[in-house]
Amino acid sequence: MQDANYGLTLLMFKNIKASIYLSTILLCLFSACGTEANESKADNALDGGRYFIENCMQGNFKIAKLYLLESPANHSYFDSLSAHYFLLDKEGRQQLRQASIQINEIRSIDPTHSSFDYQNSLDKVPQKMMVVSTSEGWKVDLQYSYPQKTK
Repeated sequence: MQDANYGLTLLMFKNIKASIYLSTILLCLFSACGTEANESKADNALDGGRYFIENCMQGNFKIAKLYLLESPANHSYFDSLSAHYFLLDKEGRQQLRQASIQINEIRSIDPTHSSFDYQNSLDKVPQKMMVVSTSEGWKVDLQYSYPQKTK
């Protein structure tokens, strides 16, 4: 009789363990979906630029791409940015991930365009980019940051 109780307890333990495992998986899935939905829209120029830069510095290019204005030229510049990041050695990427963004100035050009001047605490090189308001939120236009060379 005692063995039967032990078997039932072991079965209950396995069911609880399976339930915890399933709950953990579902929680992770729902958290991931919620995070992307929350991060996919920047409500202002500051957030659009900052989210883009932070995610690039962290190496989160999938999330950074959510803040990129759609165009073939922007995708080309973005691919160059991500390639440059992965050319850095492990220490270089770590230093970039630990660096902070220093926003020098945000200028509103018109209601849908803002200029975003910044640098990071690692290299302190001033950078500029354009942030554009779209129906999906504020997005970075890299064509402004990397203008075409004139002959």
